[in-house]
Amino acid sequence: MAGTILLGAVPFLGVMLLVYILGMRELFALFPQDNSSYRWISALPGFVMLIMAYPVLTFHWNYFLLGLPIALWLIYSLMKGLESVSALSLFWLAIPLVFFFSLGWIEVNSSYQPQVPLSVISLLWINDTFAYVTGNLIGKHKLTPRLSPGKTWEGLMGGFLFTLLGGWIIFSITGAYNLGIWLALSSLISAMSLWGDLFESGLKRKKSLKNSGEILPGHGGILDRFDSLFFVAPGVWLLFQIINVLR
Repeated sequence: MAGTILLGAVPFLGVMLLVYILGMRELFALFPQDNSSYRWISALPGFVMLIMAYPVLTFHWNYFLLGLPIALWLIYSLMKGLESVSALSLFWLAIPLVFFFSLGWIEVNSSYQPQVPLSVISLLWINDTFAYVTGNLIGKHKLTPRLSPGKTWEGLMGGFLFTLLGGWIIFSITGAYNLGIWLALSSLISAMSLWGDLFESGLKRKKSLKNSGEILPGHGGILDRFDSLFFVAPGVWLLFQIINVLR
């Protein structure tokens, strides 16, 4: 992930498309009742949106062009009926991945810059890692026993504190923005990461599944690895829009 972000927009987009396609495969397994002969057609609007994001961002086209795939999705839903997989593929996977991809152009009228998306994914995985480590070492008080039995309040606080530390380290290394922005960003990532994880846990519990897949040894499936990002990316994008307005 870090390598493709650093290599440039095209490799970065390639990984986003791969995450989307593999995530769709896992969604089909979570919702087998929606697996009709048209199931991959339901994934097409999200795929088109991701592809379109590159020229829209690179050449600074009107962002409203990204609404065309949403219109395509609405037409499909009206014709075939709304399915869980179809809605989740667009609103839970594709749109958040577009938000994350667009962080490379977060500065107004800029060319692609890897610093913000790389920092966001680093802080996100710092949070996930240290929430897990802290919870295993000292966790005693369950956070949400029904949705995610392994999560503890101690793990939540450990992830939060280490993410703040990560934000301070990134500020010290890059000097970009100011420390307050990095601490706000770290706090937002830690909070939204939890909600993203709990949302996917809820989907899995309804299906009595521990993991969404087994493609990533030690992590589970693509959705298990990126569930937090699907909630974090829109929040971070919105935060930077507010920052750009206030600067």
